[in-house]
Amino acid sequence: MKIKYDSETDSIYVVLSDDKIIESEETSKDVIVDYNAKDEVVAIEILNVKTNEHSIDLPFVLKSA
Repeated sequence: MKIKYDSETDSIYVVLSDDKIIESEETSKDVIVDYNAKDEVVAIEILNVKTNEHSIDLPFVLKSA
């Protein structure tokens, strides 16, 4: 797992796998989940980290992981 913070965009990107991203879905406001060809979670991106509160339902997000 890799976690990267980008101060320019105020976003955190959590990489769970090096698989190719096939699809991305905004699961809630400012939370984007990337999936591979097997519909498994590859990465999670959280936008506006410092300016907004975020709530992530990990069991929902990782349903196919």
